[in-house]
Amino acid sequence: MDMILEPRDGFLLAIAVGRLSFDSALESGRHMLDLAAGLGLGKILVDCLAVEGDLSADERFELGKNIAEYCQLRMRVPAIALVGKPPVVTGLGARAASNRGMPVEVFYDRERGLDWLRSQPVDVALPSFPRLRE
Repeated sequence: MDMILEPRDGFLLAIAVGRLSFDSALESGRHMLDLAAGLGLGKILVDCLAVEGDLSADERFELGKNIAEYCQLRMRVPAIALVGKPPVVTGLGARAASNRGMPVEVFYDRERGLDWLRSQPVDVALPSFPRLRE
């Protein structure tokens, strides 16, 4: 799977194309997140309508979990509108990421995803926790 990344006005457009695999999705996702952070963009529209293939439920869960944890480690949590249809996009990975504090929603068309993205705050700050003294 490849990803075409295009900075737009206030968000990053990521168009995924090709055959879906766990490794390629994770690598492409991390690259997308790094580019968005480097450009100072806190919103991403991921269009998976041109992707073919399927992942197991475990792979979907792990993908969502890994992406959310990757963002948390970098202290940047963007809002992500994920556009796609089954079997490529089922919502399980998005739910796993959302359960870890990442604002992510699934849509069947790009316009609805973009409308939701525009309604989101520019960037989501991670909660700060007091450090324990040793």
